[in-house]
Amino acid sequence: MSLEIIGLLTILLGAVGVYLGPRWSAAILAMSLLFGAAAAIQLPALGGNSVQPSHLLLLFLFISVAVRPAHLHASLASLAHPGPGYWFAAYIMFSVATAYFLPRIFADASLVYSSARGANSMMSTLASPLRPGSSNFTQSVYLLADLACFAIVAALARNGHARFLTHAVIATAATCCLFALLDVTTYYAGVPQALDVIRNANYTMHTTDTFAGFKRIVGSFPEASSFGAIALSLFVFTLILWLERYPVRWLGPITCVTGISLLLCTSTTAYAAGAVMTAVCVLFCLVRVWRGRARTSHATFLLLFVLVLPCLLLGLMLMPAIWQMITDVGVEAFSNKLGSQSGEERTAWNTLALISFLDTVGMGAGLGSVRASSFVVALLSNVGIIGTLLFLLFLYRLLRATRRLDSKHSYDFAIGMAALMSSLSQIVAAALAGTSTDLGLLFSLIAGLAAGISAPRARTSQAVLASDDAGPAAFPEGVRLV
Repeated sequence: MSLEIIGLLTILLGAVGVYLGPRWSAAILAMSLLFGAAAAIQLPALGGNSVQPSHLLLLFLFISVAVRPAHLHASLASLAHPGPGYWFAAYIMFSVATAYFLPRIFADASLVYSSARGANSMMSTLASPLRPGSSNFTQSVYLLADLACFAIVAALARNGHARFLTHAVIATAATCCLFALLDVTTYYAGVPQALDVIRNANYTMHTTDTFAGFKRIVGSFPEASSFGAIALSLFVFTLILWLERYPVRWLGPITCVTGISLLLCTSTTAYAAGAVMTAVCVLFCLVRVWRGRARTSHATFLLLFVLVLPCLLLGLMLMPAIWQMITDVGVEAFSNKLGSQSGEERTAWNTLALISFLDTVGMGAGLGSVRASSFVVALLSNVGIIGTLLFLLFLYRLLRATRRLDSKHSYDFAIGMAALMSSLSQIVAAALAGTSTDLGLLFSLIAGLAAGISAPRARTSQAVLASDDAGPAAFPEGVRLV
């Protein structure tokens, strides 16, 4: 085991978070989710695996809660029936159980693609008979980490810290834009290695790839698709807050810059998921208009996509050189993608995953046993029909809980809808290209925010929670993170 420089900084920040309290630990964790290409700790003895800063900081977040009984009790209460936390916990605990039992029950019953490390310690996807493996354990650890993150954030939001966490996510979106700018700047300056300090994980890095003549934006991630998925989630989050006129300075510019970086990242998954979420946001604005609760921002957004965007496209069609460039990007992103080696490989993953779903009589091969190229296919092939239904129940309860918020002149509604829509964007992106059933810590954090802000206020008083912290009780009303 070797501790990297970024790992030392992570430990220092984690210790600061423990001292200041769970809400500060959660804010630091949110920022660390951007370091998708970084390794805080290298584990050569485990095949070259890496521990990312976010998972190391999650440990400090758990410690911060564990030493404060009121926060620990609130976190456990966030998983009570019949809230969404209960069904999320049920889905994860069932998945973890399948990781142990199903690969043994259905050993050699099907051929599956699984992740394995070759001699060079890099990930390679190999077709092999279904058997228990290390991925069953690692995926279980990841899902349990997701559950802990969800429970803690939901408890914080339920006990009055939702605005604090919202500001932290907005600050994360602003930092994501900064990393995108640094990525492009260092590339064209001829010094892409300047960001190697945050690109030290044992992954294949695609930091200098181009797409139809454009530099693919990867930011602080190993590839454009990873950056695009995170940027989409943050963009949707800030967009809904802007539409609902949430009072944060620079929210509009942050939303615009995040959207621009999303357009320039040249990720097919981000484009397709972005199109779906744009349609959902347009529908959201139409519902607000129909209910008589629309603001100027809703009308502006509708005007942009109903009138301005079509006129802009018609104008670009009159400029052959620019239109040809846009067409080339579209053809490269969609038409040629499925016919590429990557597209054919991912199609094969899904095909074999669905076959394993049938071979296991709909029970699944066990969490971490099957690699797919769609979150939906991964759910069916790994945890079967029961696990898929449990996740759908969680999603239904999350949607239903958010609907209970008072949608008229309510900042709680703005936060709840922003978190819900951001969570949906991550599910849509994963449904298009997700390789496992783990949606990641960002999903757990934002979904926890949606569940917590939608839940009835806990009986634990703010005074008790504040006295349980060594750090500042909360941001003063006039302070803005961004």
